[in-house]
Amino acid sequence: MNDLKEPGGTPSLRGLGPASRAPSRRTPFRGTLPPDDAPRVLDVVGISKHFGDKVVLENVSFHVPVGEFLCLCGPNGAGKSTLLKIILGLVHADEGSILISGLPVEKGRSRIGYVPQRKAFDRDFPATPLEVIVANVRGRWPLRILPEDYDLAMAMLDKTGARKLANAQMRDLSGGETQRVFLARALATKPDLLVLDEPTAGVDVGGRAAIVDLMAEISASHSIAAILVTHNLQAIARCAERVVYLERNVKAWGLWSELSADSELTAIQITTGDHRAIAMDGD
Repeated sequence: MNDLKEPGGTPSLRGLGPASRAPSRRTPFRGTLPPDDAPRVLDVVGISKHFGDKVVLENVSFHVPVGEFLCLCGPNGAGKSTLLKIILGLVHADEGSILISGLPVEKGRSRIGYVPQRKAFDRDFPATPLEVIVANVRGRWPLRILPEDYDLAMAMLDKTGARKLANAQMRDLSGGETQRVFLARALATKPDLLVLDEPTAGVDVGGRAAIVDLMAEISASHSIAAILVTHNLQAIARCAERVVYLERNVKAWGLWSELSADSELTAIQITTGDHRAIAMDGD
């Protein structure tokens, strides 16, 4: 979980200014939102968080229904990492609540599949993708892999295009291959909610395109809800149905088509007709 940063933000990414220079809306924008009566996988209700005198999150509310792939974005230091920690049950909010499939978040109980930006594992430890996936499902390192564990792990590796890597050593995998394995690892728990934190970070250009393609396939499924945190505009444009633009509070929430050309939302601004503007940005 060390990849989750906050408070204080990080240095500016390419093409993005620091949070203190980002525009601030007086009136939050609300575009086309999910139907209120749609079953909700994630419900973020009035979340506020302070670190000392610093207000990191202020009355943040939005929800993700079953089958929706939502992108959470905003400038550096906007509170995204703190919100992810609260959703994952790693940090307690000062105010508000998080519900997963209608139940309060309690560490170890909510079914959340998490794909971190940086992979915390000892590269000197001999481990295969097959073992990594089974260990995550079982909650302990497998002394032996049962047939049902093998079948599940192989099915998830097949789903993410990594079946041929099953018996490789994790230390030998490229960034893109490692992401495929960790995505299979997250999906193997059959989560209600899939959380992806900068999934194309640290991946070469060819690998990024493949990961975006894979996420686009997942986003086309109506069986899982997902929340994607990224600065990769191509990933947002291809995968996300809706976007929540966060800058301490929710500055905008709506369809990608409604937010993408808004000049005030600098972290996702594109220039109409300029396809170069939807390039890989900020990984």
